[in-house]
Amino acid sequence: MTTIFTVSVDSVEGSTLRGRVHIVNPDVPSVPQETVFPLSLLADAWWNLDNGFLHNEDDEDDEGGERYPFTEEQGKDIVAGMRLKDEFSKLFDIILGKRIRVTKDGYLLADDGKTVLEPRRKAKDGYELDGGSGYDGTSHYVMTPGNAEEFSQRAADIVTSYDISPYRNVPLLSEVAALKDPDESWDPEKLDGPADLDDYGVWDLFEDRSFAELPYAEIVVTVRDAGYLEHMVAGMRWDTTMTGHVC
Repeated sequence: MTTIFTVSVDSVEGSTLRGRVHIVNPDVPSVPQETVFPLSLLADAWWNLDNGFLHNEDDEDDEGGERYPFTEEQGKDIVAGMRLKDEFSKLFDIILGKRIRVTKDGYLLADDGKTVLEPRRKAKDGYELDGGSGYDGTSHYVMTPGNAEEFSQRAADIVTSYDISPYRNVPLLSEVAALKDPDESWDPEKLDGPADLDDYGVWDLFEDRSFAELPYAEIVVTVRDAGYLEHMVAGMRWDTTMTGHVC
């Protein structure tokens, strides 16, 4: 899936996380304002750590590569020891749907992907399925749909405050105009100001700019229980496809 944002964690103090969300995909040119977004980021970070996917990318110039101040095994140990680890597993299932292991004929399997559950029964008879299916190297599987209403309720309960700063690194209207027509000088009588990131033409300006020069917003997220931030640490940075949207 295509990266939408790059998330950086600046500090974690008690129940509050401070960070930055860089906009790297012009198809989603704004940081979502709903509380489901920061909760989806916390769930995404948990999933990446649980699967050993967060690590320091080989990027000498630090141009937007993913960062994690511990080893992959240490990351796995951190999430394994989280007080609320089971809740994160449920949150991830609410967002993307639950993976149900089945035989090629659709009968339910145990978590080992081999043992057929008794009494034998098909997944479609016990679960609402959304048509997604596949094979992950362990077994065939089918997917339940995500639950937007439940996730919204969980976000309202968990995220007690969520603030977004004004966007940084937004080009001026005069810069965009100069790029579109280098021979036309900017009329000093015209009001200049930040360009609209919804304008695809704005993004042409970022082609030769570094990661640090991309537009971003600072975020401050406070959660009801500090346990929801036990896996978050200053210095971590990762790419995400999360927007808070439930599949």
